[in-house]
Formats: sequence, structure tokens, C-alpha cells
Amino acid sequence: MRITLKQLAVFKAVNESRQISKAAKRLHLSVPAVSMNLKELESALDQQLFSRHSTGLLPTEKASAMEPYVNEILSKVRQIEQMMSDDGALQQGSLRIGANKTAGNYILSRKLPAFQNHYPDCRFSLEIGDSISCNEQVSLRELDVAFVGHIPADAELCCLPWRSNRRCIVASQNQPHYGRHSDPARLSEATWILDKEGSQNYREAMELLRLNEIVAKRVITMSTMGAIKRAVGTGLGLSILPLPAVEEELVRGDLVELGQSVPQEEQNLYVVYRQDNSNPLLGKLLEFCRISLTKP
Repeated sequence: MRITLKQLAVFKAVNESRQISKAAKRLHLSVPAVSMNLKELESALDQQLFSRHSTGLLPTEKASAMEPYVNEILSKVRQIEQMMSDDGALQQGSLRIGANKTAGNYILSRKLPAFQNHYPDCRFSLEIGDSISCNEQVSLRELDVAFVGHIPADAELCCLPWRSNRRCIVASQNQPHYGRHSDPARLSEATWILDKEGSQNYREAMELLRLNEIVAKRVITMSTMGAIKRAVGTGLGLSILPLPAVEEELVRGDLVELGQSVPQEEQNLYVVYRQDNSNPLLGKLLEFCRISLTKP
């Protein structure tokens, strides 16, 4: 059996894109070259790895089973390339970072440019997604690290608390009729502007309303926190948003935080990574974000 790294790279690209043409574009190869490498891999393994469906190529059970092994092999190859680089791993390395909307848009998007100034020749990618997907990608070695709002289900992943992610009930400073400690009945009559239905932020906002005995009779949903904050700032309604997303507006006085009758449970953002990830840039990033690699 002879398997090449190129074949494994083709497998990974096809598995993620579900289409030969998209995989070819990602790898900068021709469509026939991708097809040939995939056929050679299937021949070497004596297994069919994908089946054709109307939606594209779907991985077989065997393909799904080998996915984490392929990701690990390709990850190790990247680390070897970095280690053997003439300028050293910390000069020409790469780091794949995942984050939920709060951590990615309001914290890392500001921290990463400053961090990259220390390593100008390194490549950094930041992928914004939901916490569960980011944790899964770390487990599959598709990401080096994730900054998320959920503790991962995979017990083999390292998970450390990073910073507070508590929810804030916020209003425009130009809405004096809502006091900082308005009663639940009055808040129930307000218009509530929340994240899109089904999102983690939406679910947590509705739970906080329930705990405070607030019945939201009028709800408007928007797809981005930026749009929500602008709407609240104009006085359209109230909202519940993570503290990191509204810190600047609270400091400037654009928004004010309303008190809650029931204290909420401590909520955190977490950093998630694999213990066996030897990428030196990971440790440097965590140091930059003031996270110890030693579990408490």
C-alpha cells in the first residue's frame, strides 16, 4: 500500500467541500488531477470513500472514520515544515483560530492585529462560527485553538476559562422611562431586539428574561450584534447582549445597563485546544491573551 500526502490533501479537500471542482480550486489543481488522486487513494485502500448524491459527494462510513487520522497527519506535516523552516517555526508558521461571534468579532479581531505585529511573516486565520462547531473542528485538528462559550463535550480537549461572558440587559441612554431597576411588568411591555431565533445568544436571552419574570410580548430579531446595538442606540427597544459585545458602548455612555432582579449564573468564554498540539504559535497566542497553559 502506497499513500501519498497529496492524496490525503485531496481527500481532506473533497471531504470538506463535497465537490471535486471546489476541492480543485482550493488546492490549485485541475479537476482531472483531483479525480485521479482520489481514485488512486481509493485503489490503495481498496475502499470506496465517497458516494455520489444530488447534493454532491458524501463520505462513506470508512471515509468518516479516517478523517481525524488524515487531519492529524497533515497537521504534523505542517508542524515539521514550520520546525525545519530556515527562519524558525515562530517566523514563518501558521495558526488556525476559531471563535464564536462574541469572541471573534469583539475581542480577537482587535487582539490579533497587535499579536501579528510580533510575527509579521506568520499566517493567521480566524474562522467565526458557533461554539459547538468550533470545538468539533479543534477535536478534528481542523483548528489549532477555539475561543468559545461552551465547554466541549470531548473530554480529551483542554478547556480553560478565559473571561466573563455574562449577559447584559441594555437600553439607549435616551430612554429615561426605563430606570436602571425597572420592574418586570414594565419591561414586559418593551420591544426586545434579539439575535436571530435559534442562535445561542437568542436562547440565553430568552432564559434570562424568563428568570427575571419578563414576558417579551414584542420581539424583533436581527442577524448581527452590530445591527442590534445600532437599533437599541436609536431607542427602538431593549436587548440582551454579551458583556464583551457592549463594553465600549457602556463605557462611552451610548448604552446603559439595566439591573436584573435575579442574579445570573457565572458565564465565561473558554479557550479550547488539544493537549498534543505542538504548534509553538499556540503557546505564544495564549500568553498574549494572558492564558496559562497549566490547568488550574
